[in-house]
Amino acid sequence: MKKYFIVVLLLCSIISRAQFSSNQSTSVSEETNIVAAIKHDAAEPNPDKDKIKLKNEGHWKINKNRLITGGLAMLSGMAKGFNETLEFNWHGFADVFPRANAQWFWPQKSFKNKYKDGDPEKGAKFPLSTSILVFTTDQYHLNNFIHRGAMTAALVIKIGNGKKPWKQYLYDALYYTACYQAGFGGVYYFFKSRMPK
Repeated sequence: MKKYFIVVLLLCSIISRAQFSSNQSTSVSEETNIVAAIKHDAAEPNPDKDKIKLKNEGHWKINKNRLITGGLAMLSGMAKGFNETLEFNWHGFADVFPRANAQWFWPQKSFKNKYKDGDPEKGAKFPLSTSILVFTTDQYHLNNFIHRGAMTAALVIKIGNGKKPWKQYLYDALYYTACYQAGFGGVYYFFKSRMPK
């Protein structure tokens, strides 16, 4: 019974935040002063503590993070350029790849790949072929998947980079726009130049 009494006594002391001390010299007024000092420190604003600290990287430069995210932005642009090529410059693509399967590459035909027997009235060819797994049915949807996936990955990697001065955001915007446009233009204008006249 004594064991249970000791356990209950310890639990009660923990719950009530009781303190056991051999030195009981601290008076109530001293405890009140200590509590007041703690409240005063907590209420007093600290301007250095409340400021958002910017990550000072100095001058804008290409580092490993920007190479990876820039490469992803370029891949995204290439996928978009490839889609625009398939949609609007099919003959330029067919000139470069004459044996390409139009049923996979040409969106005017390939959009039916996601349906059973190529008939939209018969429904999906396989479960989720018209939604989440549509990228497995033709090149156009695969390019959309790559375009969005690469851009999302670049954003996720970039978000964890910390706060910076506003000028660096401007440089980043110019850099990523250039990467995206280089990817897009490299694919799209190459095939557009091959269009028959």
